[in-house]
Amino acid sequence: MRLTNWYTHPADNRYHVFEFRNVEMAAEFERDLLEAGIEFERAPADSKENDAEPVAQFGIHRQAFKSALRINHLLHGRHRGPFIAHTGLRWAMLLLTAGMVLLGLMGWLQS
Repeated sequence: MRLTNWYTHPADNRYHVFEFRNVEMAAEFERDLLEAGIEFERAPADSKENDAEPVAQFGIHRQAFKSALRINHLLHGRHRGPFIAHTGLRWAMLLLTAGMVLLGLMGWLQS
């Protein structure tokens, strides 16, 4: 199981592979790579073993990996939602955390 959408190419360690299961994100990643002037190879989108969604794969040379990884992170940052979507729950967690820190500081000052 991979936690990231990139990995070192299994046959040639000079390249890293970025995978996208969302067609729109893959198109946006390709556009961002072209704007940055990063050379890449794109594999035809095909379905993996048990997946119904096509997987777009991009091969990036290791010399351009850091730039491509930055583009990948910015792309995912543009498309992500907030960690805690409900505003009330988010503020409740913030206040609870602040209260615990305050209690810890008060206990430290009392001892």
